[in-house]
Amino acid sequence: MTYVADTHAFLWWLAQDARLGQQATAAFEAAEEGRANIIVPTIVLAESVRVVEKKRLTLRFEDVLRRLETGWNYTAYPLDMAVVLQLPRLNKLRELHDRIIVATAKALGATLITRDEAIRQSGYVTVVW
Repeated sequence: MTYVADTHAFLWWLAQDARLGQQATAAFEAAEEGRANIIVPTIVLAESVRVVEKKRLTLRFEDVLRRLETGWNYTAYPLDMAVVLQLPRLNKLRELHDRIIVATAKALGATLITRDEAIRQSGYVTVVW
């Protein structure tokens, strides 16, 4: 199974934050056990810089990058044309970063790990939390 992780999901997994939903936890556990792949859009990494700078979690940005380097079931995914071409179709979402994350999941045919209510209500992609 392939999942795309949004910013909160990815960071809360790394921080072992109790706010992470049960289905989200199961998806990350499956990746840790080699039964799933987690795609991390580069916009999630950019947002992670800001979250870490605000010290909202006890993570360093280096910890975030280390997971991508050492976790063989984690892959950073760039903002490419396949993603950009999806963006105009996602007009129910106001935030550009949300559109990019959803567009990544659509382009890859992946399930999105998010608790974002606007994304969940949009129906653009399958969501777990």
